Amino acid sequence: MTTTTTSKALILHGAKDLRLENREIPAPIGNEVQLAIRATGLCGSDLHYYTHGRNGDFVVQCPMALGHESSGIVTAVGPDAKNLKIGDRVALEVGLPCRKCLYCLSDRYNLCVNMRFRSSAKSFPHLDGTLMQFTNHPEDMCHKLPEGVSFAGGALAEPLAVCLHAIRRSHPPTSEEAALAKSLGEESAAMIFGAGAIGLLMAAALAVSQNFSSIVIADIDAKRLKVAEDLG
Repeated sequence: MTTTTTSKALILHGAKDLRLENREIPAPIGNEVQLAIRATGLCGSDLHYYTHGRNGDFVVQCPMALGHESSGIVTAVGPDAKNLKIGDRVALEVGLPCRKCLYCLSDRYNLCVNMRFRSSAKSFPHLDGTLMQFTNHPEDMCHKLPEGVSFAGGALAEPLAVCLHAIRRSHPPTSEEAALAKSLGEESAAMIFGAGAIGLLMAAALAVSQNFSSIVIADIDAKRLKVAEDLG
């Protein structure tokens, strides 16, 4: 089994103090797998941490690697990892639940009261993010990428999941309801506020459903609206 022990990582020490450093990466234990990171997106929170040394009330108190929208390839597996093998391409789910609270035990771990996030100063000591060459991560928080999905596409899985969860909670019209609205001469329109990355992904996700007669995006930034327009 090949295990990399040293990884270059982008470490934030404070506002606008980002350094390329070496981090020791131990062999994966338990159900961990070791990953070679191939693509990482920059979230708005990463930009806030870099620019201000904080993201809202979460202040950077110790050096922390940024990045959490990532995909990569498995390079080593821990002794208890059962479902992934070396060479598998995966997208990372970087919210790490406690697995012990009521929500975790009720299969609603996304609501875990003790959730810790990579590249977030919410908890201390902070969990390093994934802007690094190699990292260890729980196997069940790594999701296999289908053939044809690039590493860049895999890095978008995390923000896209935010959109899909919001859509499910908003109860969008079904195809039958959309057809009924059309037969009555009514519209089934969607309004999205904000044409940033999440807003654009939301528009794309809604467009795939084909249940909306129109999708409107509002933003105060003309450049963002131009990007939305260019993307159709």
